[in-house]
Amino acid sequence: MNQPSVEITEPAAGSPRVADGFRPAPRRDFVAGLILALVTLMAHGQALWEGPFLFLDDHLHVSRLRSPDWSVKHLLDATTITPAEFMDAWWQEQPIRWRYARPVSMLLAKVVYQLSGGSVKALHGLSLALHLIGAVLVYRLCLKLTHRPGWSLIGGVLFVIHSHSVYSVGWLAAQNSVLQTVLTLAALLGYVRASGLEVYAGRKRETGLDGPAPPSAVRHRLYYAEPDRPVPALSLPWFVLTLLCWLAALFSRENALVFPVFAAAFDLVFGGWRHARRRVGGFLVMAVIAAAFAFWRLKVYYEPMPAFYVRSYDGPDYPWWWLAKLLHWITGVIWLSPLMIGPSARFNPFREVPGDCLLMIAIVAVMSAGYYLACRKARGWWLWPAWVFLALLPVVPVFAGPQSAYMPAAGWAVAMVLGPALRHEIRPRGIGRWCPGVALYFLVSTSVYMPLYQMFWQAVRSAEHLTVAQMAADPPAPSAGEVFLINVPFVNVYAGLHLAEELSATSGKTRGLRCHVLTYAPNVLRMEEDCRLEQLDAYSFRLSIAGRGYFSGALGRFLIEAMRPSGRLRAGDTCHREWFDVHVTRANAEGVQELLFRFHEPLASPKFCFYLGTNQQPAVRVHFWGSDESLTDVAARPARDAVSLAEVHAADQRLESGQLE
Repeated sequence: MNQPSVEITEPAAGSPRVADGFRPAPRRDFVAGLILALVTLMAHGQALWEGPFLFLDDHLHVSRLRSPDWSVKHLLDATTITPAEFMDAWWQEQPIRWRYARPVSMLLAKVVYQLSGGSVKALHGLSLALHLIGAVLVYRLCLKLTHRPGWSLIGGVLFVIHSHSVYSVGWLAAQNSVLQTVLTLAALLGYVRASGLEVYAGRKRETGLDGPAPPSAVRHRLYYAEPDRPVPALSLPWFVLTLLCWLAALFSRENALVFPVFAAAFDLVFGGWRHARRRVGGFLVMAVIAAAFAFWRLKVYYEPMPAFYVRSYDGPDYPWWWLAKLLHWITGVIWLSPLMIGPSARFNPFREVPGDCLLMIAIVAVMSAGYYLACRKARGWWLWPAWVFLALLPVVPVFAGPQSAYMPAAGWAVAMVLGPALRHEIRPRGIGRWCPGVALYFLVSTSVYMPLYQMFWQAVRSAEHLTVAQMAADPPAPSAGEVFLINVPFVNVYAGLHLAEELSATSGKTRGLRCHVLTYAPNVLRMEEDCRLEQLDAYSFRLSIAGRGYFSGALGRFLIEAMRPSGRLRAGDTCHREWFDVHVTRANAEGVQELLFRFHEPLASPKFCFYLGTNQQPAVRVHFWGSDESLTDVAARPARDAVSLAEVHAADQRLESGQLE
């Protein structure tokens, strides 16, 4: 019986031969784009109708977006954070600063903000649009790798609903992560085009022109390479476009520095050694750019990050901490577990929480084994674990934050659909055969997680807004310029800027308020412990706390390690500030239990305004008695009506909706 001949389609110059070539389908891609847009709107669209929500660094960034300065220096410095400029801390002995270099991200945000007339919703819309573009690029990348539109669409959807995208897309300060990832994906796809690569990940066999491909190759779209076919020259226009996207990504967020590794890996995997050797010139160009940027960022435009926020080598425990931190990051990306403090707050997690570390090792081991058994025969199967690893590598020493999982999520989404899409060709083994079910499980379970993560994100933002809403409901007197905060949650570190925004929205007038934190609540979101505030005379008061002390836990480590080189506060320590002196009356290794504040002017001075956070109210206005009042006069003074938590929440809702009364 004669074997039927099969025509091998003629590929573009320089591309490997392909049986039954996969052709573009604009209508299919348009429908996929519409589906991704709908999923993006359903998953993240609440930012467009829930109100002008700003959170933490957003308050500082928006104040700089209002500036008429468009200089390069202004855009470079727009993301620099110096806490002393907006919150005075009496225990601080050295200045701290976060100095970032993200002018492209700030330029795009500033253009949108200015053109929209100062609309915060427009900035949220920009984040959604960028996230959608990223999802489309992930879909296109999956389509090139697998030629399976259905699974490629699932890859795009998995990227859209990755749990940690809730924070990256919903938090304007994390918009740089979204933009950098989109630009890096665009650079990668541009480089594929520039290098003339056919990046189909199915099995590849070499053959000559005189031998027809077997029918199974046609059915499964197996690729055929011609060993002696000349490698095409690098397309200069596409290469320039690739470099422009990469440079824009670098100046949006620094971890785009790893892009040349992906470009070289794609040449090696999908083109072979001959192809990679022909690209040495392009690699040298990218290496020079990467080296120049690294030198500029680490030597010229550089300032050390605060201690604890970025942990440097500090002894033999550091490598174990670093490994636990990397394990924590990877587990958070591939298992969608919360990326909160975790190992950041510990010295050696393997000793302190061995059970947690063993659980993370088990999760990563099972997921890695399943992926390997499912995709081991796919071309470049190792690229996507490498994407996750390299995208996380620059931020391992940095304090854990969910926005750093955004770029790795793109590699995770591709890895999840690679095995299922190509399973008929690469024939998974063992638990790898479950890969379609695993991908669909994550699709369903992540859809369930999304509302839960949204609720948590909403709770974190509400914790900040409730405190300021109560302050705005009982605002400082017009004569008060110094605001003193007692037991304020750390989430309100921008309380001064935030309060000024709210007062400006209600009165139409801008007020200059200088905020001083007297104590941070041990919990970053709210005050949980009982506390006692006792006025001793017209100038001083004593503050004590039950349970966890001040400057305890992970927050305490940051407040001390980053701001106080002399170490923790001890009983008997005294600090002198412009407006007051502080004496530590009770403290131990766990924290501070009691403080004595003595002001240089009467506590009842019209210059001053005090707010106290309790486990019942987020920010109660405190009125101290003056030197000309007796205790009898104070007792007879009419009491102010207390503001209930429900009233504070209602005021917060009115402010969000734009009501000024």
